[in-house]
Formats: sequence, C-alpha cells, structure tokens
Amino acid sequence: MKQVPTAATPVTGVARVSRVSTRVLRRVDSGDIAVLDQVDLDAATAEELVRRGVVAVVNAAPSTSGRYPNLGPAVLVEAGVVLLDAVGDSVFESVSDGDEVQVDGNLLLLHDTVVARGVVQDADSVAASAEHARAGLAAQLSDLTAITTELLLDERALLLEGIGVPSLTTRLRDRHVLVVTGSYDGDLRRLSAYRRQHSPVLVGVDSGADLLLDRRLRPDVVVGDPETMSDKALRTARDVVVPLDAPGCSRLETLGITPVSFRTRAQSEDMALLLVAAQEPALVVAAGLPLSVEHLLDRGRAAGASALLTRLHVGERLVSPVAAAALVPAAAVWPAILLLLVALAAVAATALLITPHGFDPSVLDGRWHRLLDRASWPESWRW
Repeated sequence: MKQVPTAATPVTGVARVSRVSTRVLRRVDSGDIAVLDQVDLDAATAEELVRRGVVAVVNAAPSTSGRYPNLGPAVLVEAGVVLLDAVGDSVFESVSDGDEVQVDGNLLLLHDTVVARGVVQDADSVAASAEHARAGLAAQLSDLTAITTELLLDERALLLEGIGVPSLTTRLRDRHVLVVTGSYDGDLRRLSAYRRQHSPVLVGVDSGADLLLDRRLRPDVVVGDPETMSDKALRTARDVVVPLDAPGCSRLETLGITPVSFRTRAQSEDMALLLVAAQEPALVVAAGLPLSVEHLLDRGRAAGASALLTRLHVGERLVSPVAAAALVPAAAVWPAILLLLVALAAVAATALLITPHGFDPSVLDGRWHRLLDRASWPESWRW
C-alpha cells in the first residue's frame, strides 16, 4: 500500500518552479514538488497536479484567500499531497527549476538549508477555511453575474449565432458526444454500456485526450493547448482544434498536423462545448467539466463566466456522466448464467451418450472447451 505523506513526514523531490500554474503543469512529473504562486488554488489545477503524481505543492500565495470556498486545497489534502501554503514570494529567488528540495513540516529546505517557511494545510484547516469563505459567496456571485454580462456582449455573435466556430471532419450532428477533460476523476468503465449502445464521438480536452488513450479509447477530436497533449493523442485524433496563436502550434507543424484554429476568450473545455454545440449533437456528456455553482466560482471570475455562458448555450442537451450511465443500465447477468448452465448440461449429456463405458471426464472437458471457443466466452470460465 502506498504510504500517504503527513505533515510529520518529510518529502523530497525535484522542484518544478513557475509563478504561472499552467507552466508548472506542463513540466511536473511523478515524485516532483510543484512550486507555484496561485491565490485561491482551484480544483482543476489541483486535480491535474494529483494526476501527474506530485508529492507536495509549495504555494507562495495563500491557497484560500477567504473570498469564496475554493476547492483546490481539499483535492490535494484528500489525495495525500503535502500542501505548504503562503511561503512568500522570496521562494522564487531561492529555488530554481530542477533543484532537489525537501518539505519538512512547515519548512522548505534546499541542501539542508531552510529557504522558506509556510503553513502546512490539513483536512481540518482546509475545512475551516472553506467554512469561513462561504460568507463571501454572495459577493462572488454578484461579480460573476457582471462579468458574464460583459462576456456575453463581447462574444454574442459566437454564442448566439455560432459565428466563428470552425467546422470539423468528424460528424457530430444528431450523435451523442462524450467530452472528457483531464480533471475527470471518475471511472470511464461505468460508461461502457452507454458507449456500446450510443457509440458517442469522443472529445478529449487538453490532457483529457491522453486520459482517453490511457483507457484504450481513441479520441475523435482533441481540443485545447497542444502542449498538454502527447504526440500520440495529437496524431490519433481526426480533428485537432486549438486556440488562435496557441504556443504549441510549431510542434504541430513538426508532427505534420494541420489544426483548426478557434478565436475565443473561452477556456479549453468551454471552447470544446461551443464547438460541439454548433454541430447540433443529440446529447453531450460532460466528464470532468464543472456543473455546480461552487465549481464555477472555483475557476475564477473570468473563467467562471465563460463556463456559465457555455453551459447555458448547450442547454438541455448537456448531462453528467452519472446521468449518462443511468440512461443505459448494465446488462443483466442471469440470462448468461442460465445459458451457461444449459450448455454445461448439454455437454455432460453428450459425453455420457457417446462413451461406451459411462461418464468420461476427459470427453466432457474437451467438448466444454470447444463450446467456449465457438462462443468466444471469457477465459475465466475455463478450467
């Protein structure tokens, strides 16, 4: 069993350092320590850090400011990632990218020298901060409404008329679409029955493209920053959609991929929803996309406004993975078990009839395995 670090357990790793969280996410790997500067650490960033296997996060800023109950600190603490909070801006002068550092209690050490001090967050402190921050929800909702109105005025042609949304080679019209982001922490196997019945178009957003590949599913469309996707994900997809002037476009040219560009202020996942909605699909399943008010606020005011507008734009066609799985209940196993018992009885009877000296187990064994071969039944049913 993997040992979960605690505040009393020193953790050591390679520091991945940047004031910009997205740059840390591009470089961080399993066993690393992320050093960043993000007030109100959001759930999407925290989930990606957990997915990439960091052992600790050192935040120069307070991970919760008290403006609203952001979800990132809880994600890290629940996953057993050490969170050293509010160490101050000087950490960027003391620690360079690639240094081996250690988090020991509330201290950050480099070569056994203390370079920063902060506050170690645990489940109790995170819960207390979230409870205190709930008092700021009303003010944050008011700000979200104002920014949403401003964004609607700026992008009304895109949102209301679909002007500027690029076309795709993959057909989405009247089809089911499954949109997966890298922050999806559910089990895609729960959607197996849904996928078998509806054969949805698979859309991977940012690292969600590789999440699909990890589950042996081929993304039909990938959307977002190409620097967050592997070469295999980019080459596999039929359509690659990136923001206009995306930093990773030169890499796409090297891979021989011609992407489709999208001019919008929306985040990658919202860009994917706009793209999908313009093709008039039958249903859109959003795996890893925030649908609650708390998750919208957790993304920050500008990103939250973008998310709110795009979800309203997709409307009643947008459902959660839980709802999609409930649409198609798992197949009953009793008919298969009954068929198995009937087949076993038939094989046994045949073995008795064709053997002059009575029951011969070797004949039963041989005929049973031939039956399994013909039916292509699971290997675990063999003896």
